[in-house]
Amino acid sequence: MPKELIIWNDAYSVGIEMIDNQHKELVRLINKLYNLYLNKETDNIFEIISALKDYTHYHFSAEEKLFKEKNYPKADEHIKIHNEFITEVNKLAEEYKNNPNVLSIKAMTLLQRWLTNHILVEDKKYVRYLM
Repeated sequence: MPKELIIWNDAYSVGIEMIDNQHKELVRLINKLYNLYLNKETDNIFEIISALKDYTHYHFSAEEKLFKEKNYPKADEHIKIHNEFITEVNKLAEEYKNNPNVLSIKAMTLLQRWLTNHILVEDKKYVRYLM
């Protein structure tokens, strides 16, 4: 039975269906990666890291488009945080490609903490501007 590193709950909802669905997909990808890690299924790990990287770009682009459309005043600050995470995910992908043993519980925890904290703190800041 698959284990969940992140369990979606209503506290993560920003009330914008498109964004919530994208966040759920990020949670799904991180949980998939977590299960591959736990089960030592190394054949598919790089594929999921790549999917996570691609989907992160897609999601951040969608959020940033909304920021622009709604003139979100803290957009630059938020985009900077997005870019920092993209750097982390890119680094994880590159490190994993060079050394498949690099994926660790520390890396998994980083992904889990970053996403949940980002949604609960940073993303909640834009809700009143984008609704």
